[in-house]
Amino acid sequence: MLLAAWPCAAQPDAGELLRRMTQAEKSNRQQSACFVYREDIRSSTARAGQLPKQTGWITYEVTILEGEVYHRPVARDGRPLSPEHLAAEEKRFQLVSEYRRTTPVEERRRRFFAAEENRYRIDSEIVLRHHDVKLLGPDQVRGRAVWLVSALPRRGTPKPKRRSEWSLSQRIQYWIDQKTDLPLRVEAEQFDDYDGTRKGTLTRVETVEVEGVLLPESITSTSIRRSGREQLTQVTDQRYSVYRKFRAETVLLFTEPVPRSRF
Repeated sequence: MLLAAWPCAAQPDAGELLRRMTQAEKSNRQQSACFVYREDIRSSTARAGQLPKQTGWITYEVTILEGEVYHRPVARDGRPLSPEHLAAEEKRFQLVSEYRRTTPVEERRRRFFAAEENRYRIDSEIVLRHHDVKLLGPDQVRGRAVWLVSALPRRGTPKPKRRSEWSLSQRIQYWIDQKTDLPLRVEAEQFDDYDGTRKGTLTRVETVEVEGVLLPESITSTSIRRSGREQLTQVTDQRYSVYRKFRAETVLLFTEPVPRSRF
């Protein structure tokens, strides 16, 4: 990879840079939890030498209902839901709304954070504890000066026991903004098969800034597998758009960033 020359900034220590990034992420997470948005998830498979074939496409309106994230399907394969599906979704919305209104907040918070333990994320605090980090040098992302940092699991690093520990089995690269210390781009490569994800799977996260908050713009996961003598490339592409700040008075049960990787 060719890195852009950026001689003006002094070269920082990679470990200190990652520690500053981790602290900056915490503040950014708290602010990002207050946004609603649209989530578009498309899956495709391509045989060697052929164009990709779409295998799934669903669109959600993601809002906050009684202090928690709520994913409401609004389209499949680019078309609005049928009247039957809309009626079913409205019934589900009413049931979830009633449950959340009548269940004590502390019980809901316990369940929410238990679910968080089973959600994929690239956890920089785990990386700080278990990876060797190296500064590869300066680079640019969409015209902004960044530091490119690589992180490789140390010998003897334990395997993940839950999805929130997924970073234990990944080689990761961060493109860290030199002004804000936030990662403008992240790439994670899977070292071992884990939870249905194949060794070699590459996940890339691209971000966008909205009202001073860094939010995911896309999460793309690419894996290659063999089917008999054929090689198949599978891609899951999640796109996030129409971000709007949730301004109603409410008690949020969560502090983690809302968009989730679902590959």
